[in-house]
Amino acid sequence: MIRRIWQRNPGITLAFCLAVLASLFFGWRAVDMALILSNRAEKPVAGWMTPRYIARSYGLERDDLAALLSTTDRDDARQPLYSLAREQDVPVTDLINAVQALIDAQDGAP
Repeated sequence: MIRRIWQRNPGITLAFCLAVLASLFFGWRAVDMALILSNRAEKPVAGWMTPRYIARSYGLERDDLAALLSTTDRDDARQPLYSLAREQDVPVTDLINAVQALIDAQDGAP
């Protein structure tokens, strides 16, 4: 049956197979990302994390996080916390503790 369909319409059959493969691929990626996102908030804040990662993982507003990290005047969403701490000449643990306090304050807010 498949051979007969292929012989009658090879272009359409190939397009259909590619569409099925693309659907499976992107469906798998969606499920994978959903599982990753569900586990992110369980990890403690670390120096390798970027402001963008923290905002997405913990559901923080980017503006609040940028104000806390003193990066409101520039786009440092991809720069890790340890790099921001080095630029600001503060220990990375201070930034981590400040971000964790913001997360805790948000979780405690009604």
